[in-house]
Amino acid sequence: MPRPSALPLALLAAAVCAASARAQADTVPEPPASHHAMSLTVGGVGLTIGNSRTATGIRINAVDHQVERVTGLNLTLWKPKANPDLVVTGIAAGLVGPRAKRIDGVALGGLGVMASEQLNGISAGGLIVLSRNEINGIAVAGGASVAAQRLRGIAVGGLFAVGDHGIDGVASAGLITLSEGDVHGITTAGLGTIEEGRFTGINVAGVATFTDGEMRGLNAAGLAAVVRGRLQGIGLAAGTVHATALDGVAVSAWNHVRGEQRGLTIGIFNYARTLRGLQLGLLNYVRSNPKGLRLLPVFNTGF
Repeated sequence: MPRPSALPLALLAAAVCAASARAQADTVPEPPASHHAMSLTVGGVGLTIGNSRTATGIRINAVDHQVERVTGLNLTLWKPKANPDLVVTGIAAGLVGPRAKRIDGVALGGLGVMASEQLNGISAGGLIVLSRNEINGIAVAGGASVAAQRLRGIAVGGLFAVGDHGIDGVASAGLITLSEGDVHGITTAGLGTIEEGRFTGINVAGVATFTDGEMRGLNAAGLAAVVRGRLQGIGLAAGTVHATALDGVAVSAWNHVRGEQRGLTIGIFNYARTLRGLQLGLLNYVRSNPKGLRLLPVFNTGF
């Protein structure tokens, strides 16, 4: 079976690249920013208003620019500029959204949350939550939750959920979940899931699932569940379950095992190159069987 259409990936790449370009701008050198601010503090802790370089307590500013460290609450009223060194420990919030090197704690953005290094904790954005490195914790976005490296935790996106270099946890999206690395956990999507590494866990999609490597666990889809490696577990689909090899159970209208099947397939038409198990269906084909026993009604096994 061919790889899934490149169109969804192209659309996703365009959206993510646009957001990534904005985050990457944090690393580009620029003229020094003004750090005028008013502070009401006791022992270095208190209220700071303005673009202070550092703050402990509550910090409120219109537009963050070249901020370095905030411990406590950092409230940014409008679209932040580049903050390549900013580490927020506590709560980072903004009407448009926080933008930092790393946020440890809670990050809330009306439009989005962006980090050039890591998001650790809970992050929520109206459109996007993006880390150019890792997400460790919970990320929720109306559009896309994206870890450009590895996702460890839970990512929920109204359209996309991405752990580009792998997922350890849960990724769920209204349209597509995507990972090019190994996955350990659960992925779900209204349209499709695409994983290009080894998968261990539960993979479910409304239309189609695609796993490029070995799959261990449950692989289920409304139309097609495809595993280009060995499926060790259960494959379920209304249309087809397609696997290079099967150790377990597959149930669909058309079960296609390109190599060796060890276990059970149930469908209208079942195909296996070699069979150490059982096929149950209207028509059952085992290519390695002797002539006359290759295509049988009701059931087939390895002879």
